[in-house]
Amino acid sequence: MITSSLSNHILTLSIDRPSAKNALSLAMYQDLAQQLERAKNDDISVVIITGNANIFCSGNDIEDFIQLAQADSTQTQKNRAIIERFMFAMIDCPVPIIAAVSGAAIGIGMTLLQHCDFIFATPNTIFTLPFVKLGLCPEFGSSLLLPQLLGERKAKAMLLLGEEMTVEEALSLGFINQITIQPEQHAVHCANALIALPKEALQHTKKLLSDHSRQQLIDCIDKENDLIFKLIKRSEATSALSRFKEKKSQT
Repeated sequence: MITSSLSNHILTLSIDRPSAKNALSLAMYQDLAQQLERAKNDDISVVIITGNANIFCSGNDIEDFIQLAQADSTQTQKNRAIIERFMFAMIDCPVPIIAAVSGAAIGIGMTLLQHCDFIFATPNTIFTLPFVKLGLCPEFGSSLLLPQLLGERKAKAMLLLGEEMTVEEALSLGFINQITIQPEQHAVHCANALIALPKEALQHTKKLLSDHSRQQLIDCIDKENDLIFKLIKRSEATSALSRFKEKKSQT
């Protein structure tokens, strides 16, 4: 699930669900949102997000996705609110967010990284966005942000074809800050460097960097989520999710 620790003004959030390859469930979205919202009130200067040594995050929980496809309109709105609370908690987090990534970052495991301020990744890290393969569309603002971050050609290859991005590509394109065998150690070092800076100036600078495009991002997320919650009930998506579940049960 989500484990947290607060030390020296650094809030560390760990995705810790190895039995499901660190897939995010609705309950985990709630936990992440609550923890990220602490940065607005508690004595927190930096947030670090990490997974485990083998995988960062394999995306959304497949069982939750199947339930989302079967939910009525009232439950759909509740589920959407849970997910969007997490998204806005990341977007509006007033302090810098650092990601320490090891292994695969798939789906939401990659798109949440768009909203981190610093990313350190291991040599075995790969990034994949299998939305179209699952009968779905981009989420968390990736249809807007990925072309800006990676360039249109790579963004289209990832979002349309589901093409992987290697860690070397991620570094060369500027998606991550550094390749390292010790991402957590580098994340803590970066966090300590940030803590040493004037906190108010740091937070104002982060806000200035994102404020000018915030409304465009929110509009994009709203449009993406409108489509996702429609597409997930279509036969293409339900069939793809069922095949994925069956394949997973055989591995």
